[in-house]
Amino acid sequence: MASYVRAVSSVKGLRWGAVLLAGLVGCEPTTTKEPATKHQEVGSLEEQARLLTAPPGCEEITLGEMANGVELTPVMYTNQPTLRGDFSSFGDPAARDRAFIRLDVDTTPGLYNLATAGGNTFACDQCVFGTKDSGAATQKDLVAESGTLLLALKVSPDQTIGALANVVLREAVDAPPLNAPFWGSALVPGGECKWIRFATWNTVRQGGCDPRQGSLTANLPDTTCVPTNYVASDGTLERSLGTKTQGEACTTTPAASEYELASTDCEQGYTCTDLLSENAQCTQTCDFLAADPGCPEGMMCGVYGLCTTQAVLQSFGFRFDTAPVGSTCTPGVTFAEFCGSEGARGTCLDLGRTGTATCLRYERARTNCGPGEELGYFSYSRPPGGFDRTMGFCYHDGL
Repeated sequence: MASYVRAVSSVKGLRWGAVLLAGLVGCEPTTTKEPATKHQEVGSLEEQARLLTAPPGCEEITLGEMANGVELTPVMYTNQPTLRGDFSSFGDPAARDRAFIRLDVDTTPGLYNLATAGGNTFACDQCVFGTKDSGAATQKDLVAESGTLLLALKVSPDQTIGALANVVLREAVDAPPLNAPFWGSALVPGGECKWIRFATWNTVRQGGCDPRQGSLTANLPDTTCVPTNYVASDGTLERSLGTKTQGEACTTTPAASEYELASTDCEQGYTCTDLLSENAQCTQTCDFLAADPGCPEGMMCGVYGLCTTQAVLQSFGFRFDTAPVGSTCTPGVTFAEFCGSEGARGTCLDLGRTGTATCLRYERARTNCGPGEELGYFSYSRPPGGFDRTMGFCYHDGL
C-alpha cells in the first residue's frame, strides 16, 4: 500500500512536504577519504578477491567513490542509509552508470551474503544495485544477484567503512510492490551481467559521530555530538569549551582547519544554534526515540535532536495531538507530526483516507517494524534541492 502525506512546516526555512516514495538522485562526494583497505578485515577480503575470475558472460567493472548525507551536494538523507556514486563507465559515455549501496539503520559490522534477497530490492536489508545509462533511452537497472558485503566499521548509520567482493550484478526489472516506500525488483534470466571483483567505501567524516543515546561517540569528554539530520541519527562533533546552558546566548568558532573541530562556549551536551530561535542559543541535544530523551522539565525532544518546547515547534507549523502511540487520534485530526509522549513518540496519520487517524510510532530502522508493517517516511526539504527522509514511522502495509 502506498501512502502519501502533504504538510507545510518549516524550521528556519527548511520547508517540507512528506511523501513515501521518491526516485534516487545521484550526487558527487565532497570530501576525500583514506583508503578503506587500511582496515584489517577489508584488506583480508581484498586478498581473497585477487584470486577470483569473472563468471562467464559477466563484464568486470569497478566502483568509484561513494557518499551520502551531508557529504552530498545537495544534502540527501534517505529513509535508510543509501550510499551513492558511479560505476566505471560501461555504457553510453554520455550517460552516468550510477551505483547505490543501501543498508538498514541497524545493520551491524559483519559479512553479508547478497544472494539472500534473490535480487529483490524490496526484500534486502543490505542491498547493492545500480543503473546503466541513467536517464538515457538505453537505461537498464542492475541488482546484486550474489556476492559479499562487508561492513567493517560503523560510526553512525550514515558513516561507515566497508567493502564488496565477488558481486554479480544482473539486469533487473521493476516488480511488485511498486507503490510502496521500497520498490521490488526481479532479475532477468540471462540478462546483462556485470561483476565487481572488489570495491570499498568510506563515508566516515572528519569529526563524525552518532548522536543517538548510548552510542560510543554521543558523550565524548568536552565535546557535543551535533545532529545533522532530522531524526538525529548522524552527527558531527564540536568542542564544548564553556559553561553556558539552555537558552543562553552563545558563539561558535569555526574549525581552524579541516582536521580540527568547531568550538562553542556552551557546556558539554549543548550546541550553539539558531535553528529554533531568532538568535544563537545553547540548546541541549537529545534522542527523541530514547526511553528518556533527557530534556529539562517542561521541554521535549524535537526535530534535529534538540530540546525545545511544544509551543516553539507549533510556531514553526508543527502539529501535535495527545493520543498515545497505537491509539486513535483526536476526532477531526487527520494529521499531526507529533503524538504520544516523551520516550514514546508517534505521528497521527490517516493513511486509509477514512477520516480517522492513528498515532503511528516513529522508528529509524526498517527492521524495527513488525510483521505486516512497513517503514514510511516524511520528506523534509534541505535547500537548495536536497532532502531528509530519516523521520520514519511503522504502518500496516497490507503486503
